[in-house]
Amino acid sequence: MKMKVLSLFICTFFWAFVTLAQKPEIKRIDPQFWWHNLESRDLQLTVYGPLVANYAVSVQTEGVKVKEVQKLANPNYLLIYLDLGNYHGKDFVLQFSHEGKVKTHTYSLLTLQKLPHTIEASDLVYLVFPDRFSNGDPKNDIGKGMRETYASKDSLGGRHGGDIQGIINHLDYMQDLGVSCVWLNPTLVNDQPAYSYHGYALTDHYLTDPRLGSNDTYKKLGDELHKRGMKLMMDLVPNHIGSKHWMMLDMPDPSFVNQWPSFTRTNYRATTHMDPYASEYDKKKMVDGWFDVQMPDVNERTPWVATYLKQSYLWWINYAGIDAFRIDTYSYNDYAFMDQCMEYIQREYPDFYSTGEIWEQAGVLSMAYFTENNKYKNSPASSHLTSAKDFHFYWSMLDALNQKPEWDKGLAKVYYTLCHDGLYNNPNMNLTFLDNHDINRFYTEIKEDFQKWKIGMGMLFTMRGVPSIYYGTEILMTNPLPRKNDGQIRQDFPGGWPMDTLNKFVAKGRTAQENEAYDLIKKLAKLRKDNEAFNTGKLMQFTPEGNAYVYFRYTATECFMIVVNRGEKEESIDTARMQERLNGFKTGIDHMSGEAISNLAKISMPSNSIRIIELFK
Repeated sequence: MKMKVLSLFICTFFWAFVTLAQKPEIKRIDPQFWWHNLESRDLQLTVYGPLVANYAVSVQTEGVKVKEVQKLANPNYLLIYLDLGNYHGKDFVLQFSHEGKVKTHTYSLLTLQKLPHTIEASDLVYLVFPDRFSNGDPKNDIGKGMRETYASKDSLGGRHGGDIQGIINHLDYMQDLGVSCVWLNPTLVNDQPAYSYHGYALTDHYLTDPRLGSNDTYKKLGDELHKRGMKLMMDLVPNHIGSKHWMMLDMPDPSFVNQWPSFTRTNYRATTHMDPYASEYDKKKMVDGWFDVQMPDVNERTPWVATYLKQSYLWWINYAGIDAFRIDTYSYNDYAFMDQCMEYIQREYPDFYSTGEIWEQAGVLSMAYFTENNKYKNSPASSHLTSAKDFHFYWSMLDALNQKPEWDKGLAKVYYTLCHDGLYNNPNMNLTFLDNHDINRFYTEIKEDFQKWKIGMGMLFTMRGVPSIYYGTEILMTNPLPRKNDGQIRQDFPGGWPMDTLNKFVAKGRTAQENEAYDLIKKLAKLRKDNEAFNTGKLMQFTPEGNAYVYFRYTATECFMIVVNRGEKEESIDTARMQERLNGFKTGIDHMSGEAISNLAKISMPSNSIRIIELFK
């Protein structure tokens, strides 16, 4: 026993001696640079390196003040809180002192050219899975020194080599289709041992994954989009990080992530936020539980962590010209933090658009609850989330196309979903979709019925909300059923790799039906963009009757009548009950078929069809 005690004493003394003898060294400072002309004058710098907490810190630039220097449990971290005041220079000098020796660091401040960043209902958002869209730079397929060491198109869960340059190479294709905003699944580095391709387990908040490109490549994408009058939506992941995040490998402080005695998974119950009868245990498990074993849950209630996150988001907006955020697993975050975060962003960009993924089947309220100025009486005092990613519209559309019309089934599901729009402040900002990277492809869900596909697209592009499509929807991409894993709904776009024998980026590489699908989306996107009725216009719906559902989009000067027939036979729709919207209009033209309509009293509808009728007086 005495020998053990002596050994422990010697080891403790040895490591204490080494620690005292070791000199502090700065390895990184986050953020690496900032902007001098922002509304907020506060800046938190996170300094990292061996024993940096031993430094005394001062600023050698007049006009910049050190408000506080904070040490964390790990001496390899130091937090510096600065007040930039009225200082608008191009840099300032930080002085780090230790045992009579001084090191200086010149910190750069850039000039930001502030431009509007927002999304409108007239936009068409195109969702791209970067690793599976196009390989523009084969040299970066395998990241040197990274944990996942291979790339193969034959692997469902591995990397395929798609990258940001591949997306840049096909901006002409997207623009021709009518896309005005490109949304990429996460592009920050995911240095995880496996399944790193999906991007949702980031390991650095300030670094683009080198297998997708670089920060410069990402900025280039933003610049190229803006040159075309297009926009860039970033997929934001505040709730969790990857287990190999650089801060997880050298934990700054126990309060960095939510801690449990043993691994505790979230209960995935967003309803605990709004449930008046919810237990504190269930609420805590929802927000603080880990999303997965490899995805630690960030403790957003820790002040320095909250500031670190929100500064990184503003950094990317300023650096790459991000126009909007799609926020992953929004309801798993701390509500107060997300409100604080988006308020921080909107202080700089008042019209900045954000849409939250709230994947909850408990009713429209479970989405509206999280959005700004919603109408639920028990909502928290504030929210700065622009909109919800509209899962309930999606589910209602699948029911509309897969169920026979009945009183409460089929088309009635869309009708009932819209009936709850009064819970939102502005449902016209909801991001609407018919498929995405987490669910079966739309054409698969409707059993590859092209007539149903056309109805779905026609409704998506004429409905309230901001329409989005998933890459490949325009060429009728499908996935196997049952599917083995998510890789099957994230298949490579044909023509995106040099060795591909089919190239569906060009018309001659597509089948006749695929070209018809592509051309229809192109036409609908233009129709939506060119007519204010689909942007800021009002919506009026009439209760479904039989196999038919009718709604109108209109302004004081425009009116469109959308008629859907889900019956298996041709039907004639009597419009007598719709005179409050048809009054004064005498003719129309169907933008689906190009047919002129001279009599609006009865609308002839082929089986399983949609008409989008522009009305004229």
